[in-house]
Amino acid sequence: MKRAYDQWHEALSEEFFGPDHALQSTVLYVDDEAERELAERNGIDASLAQAVSDEMYWEGSDKPLFWRVLSQCRTWTAKGSAGAPPSLPVLAASVLAATRMATSDGMLRTNFRGRWYQVFGVPQESRKAKRLDKALDDVAAMWEELDFWLERAGGLYGASTVSTDEHYWRIGYPISQALIRRADRQILTRFFATTRLRPRNSTEVPGRELLRRLTAWSAGRDRHLSPRLMEELQFATGSGNFGKGNPLIVSLLERLAYDWDGTLHEPDRKQRRRALGLRLAVTDRGRRLEWLADAAEGVEEATVRIHDGRSFALRTDYGHVYSGLETLHPSEPQLRLGVRLEGDDLVIEWVPQEVVLLRMHSDLGDWVSTEYFEPGEQHWILASSAVAGQVGSMLNSIGTQTIREAPLPGIPGWRIFKGVRAVDSTAFTRALDSGGEHVHVLQPQVRQHTKLIGGLRIAREYRAGSSVAGHYLRGGEPDLLLPAAHSPDATVEVALDGRTSKLRADPRVPFPLNCLRLEEGQHDVGTSSSSQVFTVYDGFHEGLPEGTGSLGYKCDRTAASRVSSVESEDAWIRGAAAPARTELPRTVIVRREVLEAFFLDSYGGVVPVHAQQTPPWVVKRLPEAAVNRGLEAEVPEGAVWFVYRTPSRWWVRVVSVNAAVPAPAPSGDDYRWAYAVLSAGDKCGEVGWSAYVQAAEAIIRSHDRSAE
Repeated sequence: MKRAYDQWHEALSEEFFGPDHALQSTVLYVDDEAERELAERNGIDASLAQAVSDEMYWEGSDKPLFWRVLSQCRTWTAKGSAGAPPSLPVLAASVLAATRMATSDGMLRTNFRGRWYQVFGVPQESRKAKRLDKALDDVAAMWEELDFWLERAGGLYGASTVSTDEHYWRIGYPISQALIRRADRQILTRFFATTRLRPRNSTEVPGRELLRRLTAWSAGRDRHLSPRLMEELQFATGSGNFGKGNPLIVSLLERLAYDWDGTLHEPDRKQRRRALGLRLAVTDRGRRLEWLADAAEGVEEATVRIHDGRSFALRTDYGHVYSGLETLHPSEPQLRLGVRLEGDDLVIEWVPQEVVLLRMHSDLGDWVSTEYFEPGEQHWILASSAVAGQVGSMLNSIGTQTIREAPLPGIPGWRIFKGVRAVDSTAFTRALDSGGEHVHVLQPQVRQHTKLIGGLRIAREYRAGSSVAGHYLRGGEPDLLLPAAHSPDATVEVALDGRTSKLRADPRVPFPLNCLRLEEGQHDVGTSSSSQVFTVYDGFHEGLPEGTGSLGYKCDRTAASRVSSVESEDAWIRGAAAPARTELPRTVIVRREVLEAFFLDSYGGVVPVHAQQTPPWVVKRLPEAAVNRGLEAEVPEGAVWFVYRTPSRWWVRVVSVNAAVPAPAPSGDDYRWAYAVLSAGDKCGEVGWSAYVQAAEAIIRSHDRSAE
């Protein structure tokens, strides 16, 4: 009959390091409930603590407490480290102690050793307690051996999440496994997706920023995270804890993020699905809402379905987003209850929230939901009717005078706050420190590196290379965002042109470089881990181009009607009169794979858009991957609809400058217009499009009757 210790080793090996854990993050989480389930499922009569205690050497002090287990580990190593290390039951017992850490029974939530003694029924301050305390050195070595075994196996038995830090060291290993339960891992893959984390954390989002985002993601909503993890999140949101939090959970979140492959953790599904966070976009200058989905890497096309049975064919479009969601119009129930679009390869989800932060999208030019507040930049905030009053009061306290509040179009009861910008650092810091249920929406990201923001840029077209962050007018230098401090005195060492100073600055509030009165020229600012180069000038004073002023209108009481060369000292009028109002032409982006495209007006007019070839000099000098997949087409005066066909289907986009689409008024013989409309007749759900389809059908019916 097998020893209880061996039975527990087999059960733990299968549960946490079995074949289904390959290439997935694995957490050796064992609490009282998990211990009970494992024992029942595997027919183990002895408790985990009893099985481990039977292997301990209590008789004397001539040998280590775990000398039997250490001997088995040496034999296991000598035979090639096949299977999980023999120390698993010991490690699981240490995690069991960590899961019991709480302020109760006369112990604080930070007291691991007290719970470690308690697991084995050993009184504190006893001889056995001292032996257990000394044995933690060997237990720490066992954790390091497990971590090395998992890393060396290359993910065959799972990706290691074993972590610690200098402060905790020995006890940090089991605590790192007790923070996140097995069920938490599945929920965290949803969180990684909805917070737009890249697979393998390719953008290197630091662990403290992940903790901040997780805290915001779970604020006000039950995401079904374990009580222990929620306790850590609540601690992270406490006053003065911005950018801090338990270093073990910070390290663990970062490790899980680097191991995440961009898919959902769905043990019941054979095929792993990519996961994305659905985003909300406010377009047409705040008059319309749309759903927006970033394109998943390696998934150019996909079909997803919503709960009511509707399906949507997605295709990668300009700005690295999917087109195909135009007919899914955001509604109040969707914002309140969430949206989940599922396909065989892709899952896109909007997690319900009462307050939504938006920032201008750099490619699309629309206001799109985002994960963090950027001090110094403009933001919009959407708030449900239940919390709009609280959000308005919070925004009034940050010192911005230009906030405008209005109803959110198409969503009854919701409000939109425009012009949200933190300009008063003192008021902004006070608002953040005061807390509040919705203050997470104003929290900036936690950075590892310095960043320049704002400032009065000049000569944007000039760059001295990719290392130059920008050129600024003297007196309008940019602000410097600092990384979160890790030093005991909460300061950050900043170097400016080789001279270092320690700043006790709030990382949420930018430091104004214009107060330093910098000299003209190039400057280098940052920390030991990151720096940026920028230049400061009083202005660029360049000579006038050759030939300036050589043309004009000769003036002899009245000006001549034609321009000519200035050749004498007579009176001349030089220069030009600029119009009082100048407007740039409106354009739309057309993908290069579009087969045909037309602009349609309300009177039967059709303006075709012809494909433009990539200029030869671009093809010659740049690799194919660098060529933009889109081109701009100028919108003709009076155009209402843009209709185009790709290899997969027809598409329709409204381009009318008016808030309301004008009614169609074609003549009876505008057949080309009618055929263009009917080609995409069922491909658009925009208000007003159905009237154009009906008008086109009437023209075709009239043509058919006349042909008879």
